[in-house]
This record gives sequence, structure tokens and C-alpha cells, in this order.
Amino acid sequence: MRKEVLPRGIHRRDGSLVISFAYQGKVKYVSLGNCSVEFARDQLAITKMEIRKGSYVPKAAIVPTPAPEPAPIIYTVKDLWNPYIVDYRNRGGKDEGRQAIAWSNLRPTFEAVPVSNVTTALISEYIASRQLKGIRNGTINRELAILQAMFRLAARSTMKDGLPMVRQLPAFPPKLKEGKPKRGFLKDEQFTILASHAKEPWLRAFIECAYKFGFRKSELLGLRKRQVDLIDGLILLEDTKSGDPRQIRMTDKMAELLLELVRGKDDNDPVFTRTDGSTVVDFRDDWYALCIAAKLGSYVSAKRRNGESYQKYVGLTPHDFRRSAIRNMTRGGVTEKVAMTISGHSTRSVFDRYNLVDTTDLAQATEKIEAGRQAFSPRPSSNTKLKHTNVVVS
Repeated sequence: MRKEVLPRGIHRRDGSLVISFAYQGKVKYVSLGNCSVEFARDQLAITKMEIRKGSYVPKAAIVPTPAPEPAPIIYTVKDLWNPYIVDYRNRGGKDEGRQAIAWSNLRPTFEAVPVSNVTTALISEYIASRQLKGIRNGTINRELAILQAMFRLAARSTMKDGLPMVRQLPAFPPKLKEGKPKRGFLKDEQFTILASHAKEPWLRAFIECAYKFGFRKSELLGLRKRQVDLIDGLILLEDTKSGDPRQIRMTDKMAELLLELVRGKDDNDPVFTRTDGSTVVDFRDDWYALCIAAKLGSYVSAKRRNGESYQKYVGLTPHDFRRSAIRNMTRGGVTEKVAMTISGHSTRSVFDRYNLVDTTDLAQATEKIEAGRQAFSPRPSSNTKLKHTNVVVS
């Protein structure tokens, strides 16, 4: 193939025509692309003429413009909530309602705050604001534990860009000191009065189960008809705090009350429903009214730390049933292992917090000690009776 012959100052490079010329003592090269030889010749002539006239302006080198970096994604604390609650469900969390209540309290303070702006000082301000409202330290600790869990999950979870939502965890203040465990008990005669004022069938059955066996509120309210075996007289608790199902034999009274609640229901229907068919979820108003009617509770005037006045309920709580049931079982001769199985306590340390000793137990212990001492003490040989006149007080 015959080699292409091009005019002086024009050559071909990779399919493009390039013109060359002298400019300021150096040889310059300008690529014209895929064009005709005639066009290249004209461009070379025009360039040389501009150089002679002094009007030639070299074309600036084309510098590739770097692609703009994507704007950083700013996550707020609100963005951490949904992944947290989904993870909570996936791990078999038993009390999603309590998580939602805690978030409703955290939300006004933290919702719109970027995660990088959550500081120890902000968390301390939240603590102070909750304490001003009269919220107990134990409740505040539980709320902050949920906030901290949200941050920890976000720190180990990557997003579409391969980076976690939280790059650096905030330092949380030390846990607040909590009060000692409550020591409320319910005696049999008090329970009888309370039961006489429980007019709603679901409420009467609830207090019966809670007082006799110490079931948790969440275990009872989550009970389904298929878990109540009236033929064999058994209750199967599936959704327990420890994750281990428990099977408990009902008392006759309990079976009678639960029969009325499950009559006409399907297997997956909740057992504890109101007369209008709605599921019992939050029964604080029902509970306060019941205890006040039975003279086991009352409203008292109180003030929050910020000086705001409000009516505070004081008296029996549903959790007092749990302490009372454990106490009644152990005092009635039920072994602690069986009592722990019935109540659902998985550790002895927590069980001991419920199996408390009250003043009646101490008084009975004193009587037993004194009776035992007298039974083994030798009787005096003298028949002299002790009188006030025989006693000399120095």
C-alpha cells in the first residue's frame, strides 16, 4: 500500500490530522480531528498568518473537570428509630409498646438533632428536664438505654454508601441511682375486697391470675384463646420475658372466670377483651378506679420539680400482685424452684428481690424463736409467782 504524502506541517496521528508550526521558538502541535487535508492546509495557513500579525492565541489545554463529590448524608436521631425497632422485632423483643413509649418521650428532644450533634451535655439536659417533671430515675435510665441501643445498632450497620449512620458514639452519662425495690404486698382479705369491686369480667379474671400465680401484665394481656386449655385446666404462656414457655395448672376459680372470656372466640383471639370486644391494652384508668373504690389507692396533690401541680396516684399497683403471689407461694410451702417456674423468674437474684420479708414475717419469726426457747428452757423449781412488788428496779 502506497504511503500517504501530506503537505509540509501536516501529519496524521491515529486517524486525526495534526498541524505543526513554530511559535515563540518552539514547535507547537494542534490536533484538528478527523478532517480533510484541504481543511488542515487552510487552518495551518490561518495560524501562521495570526502568528505573523501577533494575534495568535494558543488554545488552553483541556483539563478534565473532576466529578463533584456527593454531598454528605446527614442523619438525625429520627433516622435511627425505625432500624432499631425492626431489629428489636427480629430479635424477638417482648415489649414493643414500652419501646414506643420511651421513644415518644425521647422524640421531642432528640428527633431533629443530627447524630453527630448528640453530646453528653445534651443527654444531661434531657435527664434534668425529665427529673423536673417528676419522672423517676429508673424510668429515665430505661429511656436512655433505648437511645444508646439505637446508636450502637446504627454504628455497626452500613448504608448504601458502605458507611454507617453513626461514625462516633456519644458518651452517655453514668446511670442514675435508682430507688430500692418496692415492697408492696396484698393480703388475702384485701384481695377479697378488691375482687368484689372488679365488675368487668376481664378485670376480675386479670386480678385472679395475677394474684394467684404472679403472671406479668404483658403475659396476661398477650394471652390467646388457644393458650387456655379448659379441658385439662392448663394455661400455656408462650410469649414470656425469658423466651421460655410455661405451662401452669389453673385453679377452679380461674378456670371459671376464663371460661366466660373465651366463650365464642376463635383460637387466635385475645382472651382479655372489654365488653365492646376491644382488646385490653392500657388499663391504668380502670386500675386506678378499682383501687380507689376498694380503698387501696387514692389521688394526692403533688408537685413536679418545676413547680407544676398535679394529681398523683398512690396505692396498689399491678406489680404488687407479683410480689404477693411469690410471697404467698413460698409461705404456703411451695418450693422456691417451683415458685420460680410458675412466676417465670429465670435467676435467683431477681426472684429474691420479689421474695421480700415484711414486718409480719419478722414478728412471726420472733414468736417462733421465743416459743422454741421456752420449750427447751428448764422450768424454775420455785413456785413463787412474779409480782410487781417482788421486782426491784435499781
